[in-house]
Amino acid sequence: MKKIIILISAALLVFFSCGGPQTGGENAENPYQQTAEAIRALTGNLPDSLDKNASRRYLSKLQKMMLPLEGEKAKNDLRVVPVNVRTVEPEYIAEKIQYLGDISGDPGVVVYARISDIITEIRAKNGDHVQKGDILAVIDDASVRDAKHQAEAGYESAKSQLGNARAEYERMRSLHEDNAISQSQWDQVKTQLELAKAGLKQAEASLEMAKTRLGYTLLRAPVSGYVSGITDEAGDMASPQKPFASVDEIQNVKIIIRVTERDLMNIYEGQHAGISVSAYPDKVFDGRIVAVSPVIDPMTRTARVEIKTPNPDLRLKPGMFARVSVTTEERDNALTIEKAAVSRQTVLQRTGDNFRDDRVVKTYSCFIVENGIARKTPIGIGIESKTKYEVLSGLNAGDQLVIMGQNNLSDSTLVEIVE
Repeated sequence: MKKIIILISAALLVFFSCGGPQTGGENAENPYQQTAEAIRALTGNLPDSLDKNASRRYLSKLQKMMLPLEGEKAKNDLRVVPVNVRTVEPEYIAEKIQYLGDISGDPGVVVYARISDIITEIRAKNGDHVQKGDILAVIDDASVRDAKHQAEAGYESAKSQLGNARAEYERMRSLHEDNAISQSQWDQVKTQLELAKAGLKQAEASLEMAKTRLGYTLLRAPVSGYVSGITDEAGDMASPQKPFASVDEIQNVKIIIRVTERDLMNIYEGQHAGISVSAYPDKVFDGRIVAVSPVIDPMTRTARVEIKTPNPDLRLKPGMFARVSVTTEERDNALTIEKAAVSRQTVLQRTGDNFRDDRVVKTYSCFIVENGIARKTPIGIGIESKTKYEVLSGLNAGDQLVIMGQNNLSDSTLVEIVE
């Protein structure tokens, strides 16, 4: 029994000897110190063996000594809170802005039919790699070929008319020189020649248009790349309003993001960007900003930013959803703190006589451990990463920073560091 009592007393002595918040400095009249000294004296007078009644008397005296410390404040002061800590050391930190975008080929082109008619043959399939100019599909050319024949006939007719007009012009010119015809007749001959020339040019243009439309019956790849998006089959109707396929060169890919006004000042051409996709969660692809729009879209208040990245192993596919991270600021030897370890408060600060002069101020603090006691420390912060802040003031290298258990702490709480 004596051993149990001594253990209890020793534990209490440890608690009290650690002290608590001491408003009067190292004052000997501190109630914690007085109680601890009384318990120390009482424990030192214990006999070697105690019977049941002697034990009860001892515990009764101990309870009376504890009565002055039974207030709520004393209970909180005597708590020992387990916490996890880490030593503050300089490290690298980077502030980044995050945006989302879709991956597309560089270049990437959507192929449309230029005429409406039946698709007679499809020569490429999704996934094929084609060269610029390769035929992807063939459209029925019967009606377009008939139009070409008509244009050819019109061209030949216009040539004949021009030949006749020139012959008439030469014949009438000699008569005009001999004053054998009137001026009005001569003007009429010249007009007929000009009309014949214009008719031939019109016929040539119609023939060229017919030839061009005939070429539209062959859907060709506008760039080299991989084919995707073909949903039509032979017999379907091609339409200029419906895309037939996409052709993307994916040795290099690009991503378009829309950057807000606030972040635009930190974006510039040549800047590096990290690209992540769900297909490769542990891989960050290195890209580079190649174009920043000088104009803000008034509808979205964002600017178009284009990012390109090499894709030699073809792992990035057009249509993938990408997360883009752009580093705007970085520090090599900065003191940092986990965001979860920071206590944030927002206060309204008055800067003038008018309430319009008030401004919202954010304050930050954390807990460090000194000699087994938690000390609440105001800090100033700088840049921030996804999980940490840069600490500009309030912390020093080597401080024991509380990173877990801080929600149960107040200034000067007794703590026990656990792993």
